[in-house]
Amino acid sequence: MRKARAEVAAYADYTKSRMTATFGWTDPKMPAHYIAQANRVRLGISGMEKIVTFDRGQSLDNRLAVPQANSAQERSGPIPGSSPEKSPIISMGNVS
Repeated sequence: MRKARAEVAAYADYTKSRMTATFGWTDPKMPAHYIAQANRVRLGISGMEKIVTFDRGQSLDNRLAVPQANSAQERSGPIPGSSPEKSPIISMGNVS
């Protein structure tokens, strides 16, 4: 129960000294652990929010456009390694 409340307190921006007093800890490492954990989660969330904001700012045409190097107009001739001379045909012959 104490662990769950400590996590909630860290997400509620409790300071180390306030958490130490609230939970009766004597070692400042305990509140530091929970605060660091909450900060990592917040950092991850804000990073994903930035990615989503960036993606929403891109037009649909830009996201669906095929790069020129991969388009069919840029290809000419056979695909390398697909010539019949290089592809051995395995003959089963007469199997009785």
